[in-house]
Amino acid sequence: MALQFTRLGEHTGIAVEGVDLEAPLDEPTRSALRQALLDKLVLCIRGQRVGPRAYLAAMQGFGRPLFKRQVTQHPEIPEINILSPQERDLLGDGKRLVNGAWWHTDDSFMAVPCSLTMLYGVEVPSTGGDTRFVNMHLAYEALPDETKRRVDGLKVIHSYSPSRQRNPVATMTAEEMARMPPVEHPLVRTHPETGRKALYLNPNRMEQVVGMGRAESDALLDELIEHAIQPQFQYRHKWRQGDIVIWDNRALMHKANPDYPAGEQRTMHRIVVEGTRPV
Repeated sequence: MALQFTRLGEHTGIAVEGVDLEAPLDEPTRSALRQALLDKLVLCIRGQRVGPRAYLAAMQGFGRPLFKRQVTQHPEIPEINILSPQERDLLGDGKRLVNGAWWHTDDSFMAVPCSLTMLYGVEVPSTGGDTRFVNMHLAYEALPDETKRRVDGLKVIHSYSPSRQRNPVATMTAEEMARMPPVEHPLVRTHPETGRKALYLNPNRMEQVVGMGRAESDALLDELIEHAIQPQFQYRHKWRQGDIVIWDNRALMHKANPDYPAGEQRTMHRIVVEGTRPV
């Protein structure tokens, strides 16, 4: 069956049918999928029913999967994280964790953040639970020239649990925190494959602009966040059972809407792919 692509959002998001990830992908198919992802930043592969090993094998075609221990790992395939309503802050207050409930980009607290994130909709609710995306290329390009000149070249301190944090995250041990010291990333990053510039923001991980006082830094970051999350830069993905959604963290922010009916499940299998240091 030939690949069938359908545009999803006005500027972000594309869906593909005619792919069976239980079978190995040939090189032309893999290249077409990768190009669609680069072009539209969010790629939805529809109608999948894959086991964890086939899922991992298929996603390896997009890069090297990483082990992420901040989230529950699959018992058979540790590169797969299980995101579900059962997540709890086991080392903290024990309360439920709603992963990704506020705007963020994955792994910005790491010196080398992941490049791509994959989510497999193993169990999706009847309504709600959408994932929303912000195209950070467009957000940067829409800035006034004066603001672009101001932010180009600035760096921001990112950390696992900054004072500006908006969404609770899992409590880590002292040893784990020692392996994740604060890092500096550019406020404007250049995509390593396309060369396009994007705002690099993470409201849940940013502490302060390097070289600025707290008040000035907070004002600038808040201004840029409010600019970036305007509706014209967003795409909202409504999940179907069996969707696999892949997105590019180098040019997007995203959030998960925790608005699905009580008692229903939203279970996702997540894989993240190795990236490069932002520049």
